[in-house]
Amino acid sequence: MEFGFSPEQEKFKNEVREFFMNELPADNRMDHRHDMFLNEKQLAFGWRLQQKAGAKGYLAPGWSKEEGGLGLGDIEHGISGEESGYWNCTWPTQQGLRVCGPPLHVFGTPEQKKKFLPSIAQGKMVWYQTFTEPNAGSDEANMQLRAIQDGDYFVLNGQKTFITAQSPADYLYTLARTKDVLPKHRGLSLFLIDAHTKGISYRPLPTIGVFTIEIFFDDVRIHKDSLLGELNRGFYHAMETFAFERTGTIDAGRARRHFEELVQYCKDTKRNGKPLIQDPEVRKMLAEMAMEERIEWLCSWHGQWYLTQKEKLGAQPYNLYAIFKKTFLTKHAEEESRMLGMYGQLKKVSKYAPFDGRVEAAWQDARSFHPEGTMEILKNVVADRGLGLPRYSRPEGPGKPVTVKQG
Repeated sequence: MEFGFSPEQEKFKNEVREFFMNELPADNRMDHRHDMFLNEKQLAFGWRLQQKAGAKGYLAPGWSKEEGGLGLGDIEHGISGEESGYWNCTWPTQQGLRVCGPPLHVFGTPEQKKKFLPSIAQGKMVWYQTFTEPNAGSDEANMQLRAIQDGDYFVLNGQKTFITAQSPADYLYTLARTKDVLPKHRGLSLFLIDAHTKGISYRPLPTIGVFTIEIFFDDVRIHKDSLLGELNRGFYHAMETFAFERTGTIDAGRARRHFEELVQYCKDTKRNGKPLIQDPEVRKMLAEMAMEERIEWLCSWHGQWYLTQKEKLGAQPYNLYAIFKKTFLTKHAEEESRMLGMYGQLKKVSKYAPFDGRVEAAWQDARSFHPEGTMEILKNVVADRGLGLPRYSRPEGPGKPVTVKQG
């Protein structure tokens, strides 16, 4: 599959690219694989750059001007995302832009849209997606954070864990249990919660590759206006959220830049007196990586194009981009480690680390690449919605098969 942009879209692409070329140092490494190594100066620079990009409408160009965007389309939105990824930018408000903002367009009230969307699009508000719990990861229906209605308020008690955190949050995009019912997924609701509300506390939870936190809710009172969408329909709203989260071009742009620099590194670096690029095994791995990087890029743009056809085609039933991204990230990290040999295991902080320590960082990232759903969940989605395969019964005790039904 091959396609091109319109003259207007090409002009916009060049405009965004020129912005990054003028604003960023040539050696910029403000990307997600190095978040744990950013110092205060780099974080401050990221915030300033985000504010500049937001003021120009480049963070969310597909959103309307009233919402802080440029009133363009989903293709232009994808162009801006790909360019920011290619230039190694991860915005502090990335979760708001990619995960929380899009569902707000679909389920939010006019008041909620007016309150939140401009601040997200202008890079002034940081959001956390707070779904995962100690006993509810892939099994979203098992959510145990309680939100009990008390007049015009909800009172929340419970815990969230493994929440990705780059900068202190302003708001929490939170899934909670509002009703005890079977099946369980019909008793969940989504809330937009001020992160500084009394009763909310945070605790660092460092993991391999990314920095996460735990969040505790102790008699947290929030107004009913914090509810997003319908009461007890939060599971379905969350599934729509995942569809948006698994669609985008920023990671594809980042992967393309990483591959280009890896090829240049192999041209410039010698082993046993010869450039790495002349090693047949290295050339073979690079050739395979080139094809796989292209597949990832095409899948990302297929998902972005699908958004432009949503009124005609409906929601995209499945997205191969998330699967290929995780598959290739893991595979490429392993292959790059073999290319660089033992030195490829050194972290960025070591002066002996080749390729700026990015191979080791990619390897770590691939060890804990759980956002957007595990590979097993993504494969189930493709099997169900893409291939139409039946859901098999699971045994409920000896001789008691029970068919797993949807809905």
